[in-house]
Amino acid sequence: MAGGGGALRAFAGLAMIGVSVVLYVNFHHLLTIKSLRANHSAILATVAANPRLAPLCYIGVLTAVIGITCPGATMLSFIGGILFEQPYASGYAYCGYIVGATISFFVTTFILGDYMRKRLAEKSTLYTKFEANVKRNAFGYLVAARYTMVFPFFFVNAAAALVGVHWKTFIAATTVSCIPGSVIYTTAGGALANLLHKLGDEDKVDNSQLIWMALDDPNVRICIGGMSCALLVLLTVRQLTPQDEEIAEKKDT
Repeated sequence: MAGGGGALRAFAGLAMIGVSVVLYVNFHHLLTIKSLRANHSAILATVAANPRLAPLCYIGVLTAVIGITCPGATMLSFIGGILFEQPYASGYAYCGYIVGATISFFVTTFILGDYMRKRLAEKSTLYTKFEANVKRNAFGYLVAARYTMVFPFFFVNAAAALVGVHWKTFIAATTVSCIPGSVIYTTAGGALANLLHKLGDEDKVDNSQLIWMALDDPNVRICIGGMSCALLVLLTVRQLTPQDEEIAEKKDT
Protein backbone atom coordinates (compact mmCIF):
# COMPACT_ATOMS: atom_id res chain seq x y z
CA MET A 1 0.00 0.00 0.00
CA ALA A 2 2.36 2.67 -1.26
CA GLY A 3 2.04 6.01 -3.00
CA GLY A 4 -1.07 8.08 -3.55
CA GLY A 5 -3.31 5.04 -3.79
CA GLY A 6 -2.18 3.81 -0.39
CA ALA A 7 -2.79 7.21 1.18
CA LEU A 8 -6.26 7.36 -0.34
CA ARG A 9 -7.12 3.91 1.01
CA ALA A 10 -5.83 4.80 4.46
CA PHE A 11 -7.87 8.01 4.44
CA ALA A 12 -10.99 6.13 3.30
CA GLY A 13 -10.51 3.56 6.05
CA LEU A 14 -10.10 6.20 8.75
CA ALA A 15 -13.09 8.12 7.41
CA MET A 16 -15.28 5.01 7.51
CA ILE A 17 -14.22 4.24 11.08
CA GLY A 18 -14.83 7.85 12.07
CA VAL A 19 -18.33 7.95 10.57
CA SER A 20 -19.18 4.61 12.19
CA VAL A 21 -18.02 5.81 15.62
CA VAL A 22 -19.91 9.12 15.32
CA LEU A 23 -23.13 7.40 14.30
CA TYR A 24 -22.87 4.85 17.09
CA VAL A 25 -22.05 7.38 19.81
CA ASN A 26 -24.85 9.76 18.80
CA PHE A 27 -27.63 7.34 17.91
CA HIS A 28 -27.10 3.95 19.59
CA HIS A 29 -29.39 4.99 22.47
CA LEU A 30 -32.31 5.03 20.02
CA LEU A 31 -31.97 1.25 19.63
CA THR A 32 -32.60 0.49 23.31
CA ILE A 33 -35.75 -0.97 24.85
CA LYS A 34 -36.27 2.23 26.83
CA SER A 35 -36.18 4.41 23.73
CA LEU A 36 -38.33 2.07 21.65
CA ARG A 37 -41.01 1.85 24.31
CA ALA A 38 -41.03 5.61 24.96
CA ASN A 39 -41.32 6.45 21.25
CA HIS A 40 -43.24 3.40 20.01
CA SER A 41 -46.60 5.10 19.42
CA ALA A 42 -45.05 8.23 17.91
CA ILE A 43 -42.88 6.20 15.53
CA LEU A 44 -45.80 4.06 14.39
CA ALA A 45 -47.85 7.21 13.78
CA THR A 46 -45.02 8.71 11.73
CA VAL A 47 -44.68 5.52 9.68
CA ALA A 48 -48.45 5.44 9.06
CA ALA A 49 -48.41 9.09 7.98
CA ASN A 50 -45.54 8.49 5.54
CA PRO A 51 -46.22 5.12 3.88
CA ARG A 52 -43.74 5.72 1.06
CA LEU A 53 -41.02 7.74 2.77
CA ALA A 54 -40.84 5.59 5.92
CA PRO A 55 -39.77 2.37 4.12
CA LEU A 56 -37.17 4.29 2.10
CA CYS A 57 -35.75 5.83 5.28
CA TYR A 58 -35.63 2.43 6.97
CA ILE A 59 -33.90 0.79 4.00
CA GLY A 60 -31.47 3.71 3.77
CA VAL A 61 -30.50 3.58 7.45
CA LEU A 62 -30.09 -0.21 7.40
CA THR A 63 -28.03 0.03 4.21
CA ALA A 64 -25.75 2.69 5.71
CA VAL A 65 -25.23 0.79 8.97
CA ILE A 66 -24.32 -2.43 7.16
CA GLY A 67 -22.31 -0.65 4.47
CA ILE A 68 -19.92 1.05 6.91
CA THR A 69 -19.96 -1.86 9.39
CA CYS A 70 -21.53 0.18 12.19
CA PRO A 71 -22.96 -1.77 15.18
CA GLY A 72 -26.74 -1.99 15.30
CA ALA A 73 -27.79 -3.94 12.21
CA THR A 74 -29.36 -6.78 14.23
CA MET A 75 -31.50 -4.45 16.31
CA LEU A 76 -32.48 -2.50 13.19
CA SER A 77 -33.63 -5.79 11.67
CA PHE A 78 -35.84 -6.41 14.69
CA ILE A 79 -37.17 -2.85 14.46
CA GLY A 80 -38.26 -3.51 10.89
CA GLY A 81 -40.67 -6.10 12.29
CA ILE A 82 -41.94 -3.58 14.83
CA LEU A 83 -42.55 -0.80 12.31
CA PHE A 84 -43.94 -2.70 9.34
CA GLU A 85 -46.26 -5.63 8.75
CA GLN A 86 -45.20 -8.79 6.97
CA PRO A 87 -44.29 -9.42 4.22
CA TYR A 88 -43.27 -5.77 3.78
CA ALA A 89 -40.93 -5.82 6.79
CA SER A 90 -39.02 -8.76 5.33
CA GLY A 91 -38.84 -7.11 1.92
CA TYR A 92 -37.52 -3.83 3.29
CA ALA A 93 -34.91 -5.56 5.46
CA TYR A 94 -33.91 -7.75 2.51
CA CYS A 95 -33.26 -4.68 0.34
CA GLY A 96 -31.15 -3.13 3.10
CA TYR A 97 -29.18 -6.36 3.51
CA ILE A 98 -28.37 -6.72 -0.18
CA VAL A 99 -27.39 -3.12 -0.87
CA GLY A 100 -25.56 -2.72 2.45
CA ALA A 101 -23.62 -5.96 2.04
CA THR A 102 -22.61 -4.99 -1.50
CA ILE A 103 -21.35 -1.59 -0.32
CA SER A 104 -19.48 -3.24 2.56
CA PHE A 105 -17.89 -5.73 0.16
CA PHE A 106 -16.63 -3.04 -2.23
CA VAL A 107 -15.47 -0.75 0.58
CA THR A 108 -13.49 -3.57 2.22
CA THR A 109 -12.07 -4.60 -1.15
CA PHE A 110 -10.95 -1.03 -1.87
CA ILE A 111 -9.45 -0.36 1.56
CA LEU A 112 -7.90 -3.70 2.48
CA GLY A 113 -8.46 -6.27 -0.25
CA ASP A 114 -5.31 -6.38 -2.39
CA TYR A 115 -2.96 -5.33 0.41
CA MET A 116 -4.20 -7.87 2.96
CA ARG A 117 -4.39 -10.67 0.39
CA LYS A 118 -0.75 -10.16 -0.57
CA ARG A 119 0.42 -10.01 3.03
CA LEU A 120 -1.56 -13.09 4.06
CA ALA A 121 -0.49 -15.04 0.98
CA GLU A 122 3.15 -14.25 1.74
CA LYS A 123 2.91 -15.17 5.43
CA SER A 124 0.46 -18.07 5.55
CA THR A 125 0.21 -21.20 3.43
CA LEU A 126 -2.98 -22.04 5.36
CA TYR A 127 -4.58 -18.85 4.04
CA THR A 128 -3.48 -19.75 0.51
CA LYS A 129 -5.20 -23.14 0.78
CA PHE A 130 -8.31 -21.59 2.33
CA GLU A 131 -8.45 -18.99 -0.43
CA ALA A 132 -8.20 -21.67 -3.11
CA ASN A 133 -10.98 -23.74 -1.50
CA VAL A 134 -13.30 -20.75 -1.16
CA LYS A 135 -12.71 -19.62 -4.72
CA ARG A 136 -13.38 -23.15 -5.98
CA ASN A 137 -16.90 -23.06 -4.53
CA ALA A 138 -17.36 -19.48 -3.34
CA PHE A 139 -21.11 -19.52 -3.93
CA GLY A 140 -21.61 -22.55 -1.70
CA TYR A 141 -19.34 -21.19 1.04
CA LEU A 142 -21.14 -17.84 1.16
CA VAL A 143 -24.60 -19.37 1.09
CA ALA A 144 -23.73 -21.75 3.92
CA ALA A 145 -22.16 -18.96 6.00
CA ARG A 146 -25.19 -16.68 5.69
CA TYR A 147 -27.85 -19.35 5.76
CA THR A 148 -26.69 -20.86 9.05
CA MET A 149 -26.37 -17.36 10.62
CA VAL A 150 -23.40 -18.64 12.62
CA PHE A 151 -21.05 -15.90 11.40
CA PRO A 152 -21.80 -12.19 11.91
CA PHE A 153 -23.15 -10.48 8.81
CA PHE A 154 -20.21 -8.05 8.57
CA PHE A 155 -17.69 -10.89 8.93
CA VAL A 156 -18.99 -12.68 5.83
CA ASN A 157 -18.82 -9.43 3.84
CA ALA A 158 -15.26 -8.71 4.92
CA ALA A 159 -14.03 -12.30 4.57
CA ALA A 160 -15.40 -12.56 1.03
CA ALA A 161 -13.65 -9.31 0.07
CA LEU A 162 -10.33 -10.31 1.64
CA VAL A 163 -10.34 -13.76 0.04
CA GLY A 164 -11.00 -12.21 -3.35
CA VAL A 165 -14.42 -13.63 -4.18
CA HIS A 166 -15.67 -12.19 -7.47
CA TRP A 167 -18.28 -9.48 -6.92
CA LYS A 168 -20.84 -11.21 -9.15
CA THR A 169 -20.58 -14.40 -7.10
CA PHE A 170 -20.81 -12.42 -3.86
CA ILE A 171 -23.96 -10.57 -4.92
CA ALA A 172 -25.59 -13.74 -6.28
CA ALA A 173 -24.93 -15.70 -3.09
CA THR A 174 -26.01 -12.81 -0.87
CA THR A 175 -29.20 -12.30 -2.88
CA VAL A 176 -30.20 -15.91 -2.34
CA SER A 177 -29.01 -16.50 1.20
CA CYS A 178 -30.37 -13.33 2.85
CA ILE A 179 -34.00 -14.31 2.29
CA PRO A 180 -34.36 -16.53 5.41
CA GLY A 181 -32.54 -14.04 7.63
CA SER A 182 -34.73 -11.13 6.58
CA VAL A 183 -37.88 -13.15 7.34
CA ILE A 184 -36.62 -14.54 10.66
CA TYR A 185 -35.26 -11.29 12.11
CA THR A 186 -38.24 -9.15 11.19
CA THR A 187 -40.64 -11.81 12.46
CA ALA A 188 -38.62 -11.81 15.69
CA GLY A 189 -39.12 -8.04 15.72
CA GLY A 190 -42.85 -8.60 15.63
CA ALA A 191 -42.46 -10.80 18.71
CA LEU A 192 -40.43 -8.03 20.36
CA ALA A 193 -43.25 -5.56 19.67
CA ASN A 194 -45.59 -7.75 21.71
CA LEU A 195 -43.10 -7.80 24.62
CA LEU A 196 -42.07 -4.15 24.39
CA HIS A 197 -44.32 -2.81 27.14
CA LYS A 198 -43.71 -5.78 29.43
CA LEU A 199 -39.96 -5.16 29.64
CA GLY A 200 -38.22 -2.79 32.02
CA ASP A 201 -35.96 0.07 30.91
CA GLU A 202 -32.81 -1.82 31.82
CA ASP A 203 -33.94 -5.25 30.63
CA LYS A 204 -31.75 -6.95 28.07
CA VAL A 205 -33.25 -8.47 24.94
CA ASP A 206 -32.27 -12.09 24.39
CA ASN A 207 -31.79 -12.18 20.62
CA SER A 208 -31.67 -15.97 20.51
CA GLN A 209 -35.00 -16.21 22.35
CA LEU A 210 -36.61 -13.82 19.88
CA ILE A 211 -35.28 -15.85 16.97
CA TRP A 212 -36.65 -19.09 18.45
CA MET A 213 -40.02 -17.36 18.87
CA ALA A 214 -39.85 -16.38 15.20
CA LEU A 215 -39.09 -19.97 14.21
CA ASP A 216 -42.39 -21.01 15.79
CA ASP A 217 -44.22 -18.97 13.15
CA PRO A 218 -45.61 -21.34 10.47
CA ASN A 219 -44.85 -18.84 7.70
CA VAL A 220 -41.21 -18.71 8.72
CA ARG A 221 -41.00 -22.51 8.72
CA ILE A 222 -42.53 -22.67 5.25
CA CYS A 223 -40.05 -20.05 4.00
CA ILE A 224 -37.06 -21.89 5.47
CA GLY A 225 -38.29 -25.25 4.18
CA GLY A 226 -38.83 -23.93 0.68
CA MET A 227 -35.49 -22.13 0.63
CA SER A 228 -33.71 -25.24 1.94
CA CYS A 229 -35.12 -27.37 -0.87
CA ALA A 230 -34.31 -24.75 -3.51
CA LEU A 231 -30.76 -24.29 -2.23
CA LEU A 232 -30.19 -28.04 -2.05
CA VAL A 233 -31.17 -28.41 -5.70
CA LEU A 234 -29.11 -25.35 -6.72
CA LEU A 235 -25.97 -26.46 -4.86
CA THR A 236 -26.32 -30.01 -6.21
CA VAL A 237 -26.55 -28.71 -9.78
CA ARG A 238 -23.54 -26.45 -9.26
CA GLN A 239 -21.57 -29.33 -7.76
CA LEU A 240 -22.32 -31.58 -10.72
CA THR A 241 -21.66 -28.88 -13.31
CA PRO A 242 -18.00 -28.60 -14.38
CA GLN A 243 -16.48 -25.32 -13.23
CA ASP A 244 -14.65 -22.99 -15.61
CA GLU A 245 -11.29 -23.87 -14.06
CA GLU A 246 -11.86 -27.60 -14.55
CA ILE A 247 -12.91 -27.07 -18.16
CA ALA A 248 -9.79 -24.99 -18.79
CA GLU A 249 -7.56 -27.67 -17.25
CA LYS A 250 -9.12 -30.35 -19.47
CA LYS A 251 -8.56 -28.23 -22.56
CA ASP A 252 -4.92 -27.69 -21.63
CA THR A 253 -4.36 -31.44 -21.23
